[in-house]
Amino acid sequence: MASPAKQTDKNHTFLQALRHAWAGVRVALHEERNLRRDAVAAIVVIGAAAILRARWNDWLWLLAAIWLVIFAELGNTLMEDMVDFVTKGAYSPQAKKIKDLSAGIVLLTAFFAVLVGALVFIPLVWAYFR
Repeated sequence: MASPAKQTDKNHTFLQALRHAWAGVRVALHEERNLRRDAVAAIVVIGAAAILRARWNDWLWLLAAIWLVIFAELGNTLMEDMVDFVTKGAYSPQAKKIKDLSAGIVLLTAFFAVLVGALVFIPLVWAYFR
């Protein structure tokens, strides 16, 4: 049985583009441990915000922080995979620099998310236990 032809040109329909995009998310979730941790953390944060009855503006900040971290993690994965593809796994100081910069974006985004979480949850927890 012949295998189906591999697509090498642009997507022809929105549905086709959506299938490819979702396949990318599935691959990232399957292969990237940090992205799975981020997803679990996001579920915990959303659950805590619901239990503590976060205000709508708190929700906006929390969801923005969650999406920024996920976006940064996906970008980091993309950069690492591209560098590995180009260098074929060989060490390169430039490749290291690119990977370190990409990881730095994730780190700074995570710091931002922690700050947002503290600013949102400290008052909510304080009010909950008062």
